[in-house]
Amino acid sequence: MHTAKTTVASPPSVIIRNRLGKGRWCMELSRADVEMIVALQENSRLTNRELAKRLGAAESTTHERLRRLVRGGVIKRFTAEIDPAALGRPMQAMIAVRLRPQSEDVVERFLSVVLDDPCVLDATVVSGEIDVLLRVAVPSAEHLRTFAWRKVTSAKSVQSITTHLVYEYRRRPITAPT
Repeated sequence: MHTAKTTVASPPSVIIRNRLGKGRWCMELSRADVEMIVALQENSRLTNRELAKRLGAAESTTHERLRRLVRGGVIKRFTAEIDPAALGRPMQAMIAVRLRPQSEDVVERFLSVVLDDPCVLDATVVSGEIDVLLRVAVPSAEHLRTFAWRKVTSAKSVQSITTHLVYEYRRRPITAPT
């Protein structure tokens, strides 16, 4: 996977006051907050000392800033990015799933069936012609066919599926306010 170091140019304070719904509001983020978010997305294993050096701030300030971002829900978790091919699953595919009847309950039941399978990397509920987009990683075309036929279409609510092989997967890991 290609990862490039990203530099974020922003004003001293990036004020975000958009309502998130359910009584929640976005946090007000400073330029240092944004720089910290970018740095941690590039490498979530950075120590507090390394973060402080990169931001040009005291370690105590950096530690408190990080705690505030975690408490505020801006940083949800610290994680590692795994290469499915290194785990014996080099083939990726997107499976577009159309469900019927359309309802939240039908979608939830379908997701509970497919998300317990280790080949499912993620599932996205979308609007439009399809209802769910699955991204899967499998060892071979045979495994993909077996998963699609035995797991996905075994759910009674599945009206149709369309499978697309992934030639290349790129992700823009840096999410910073604009």
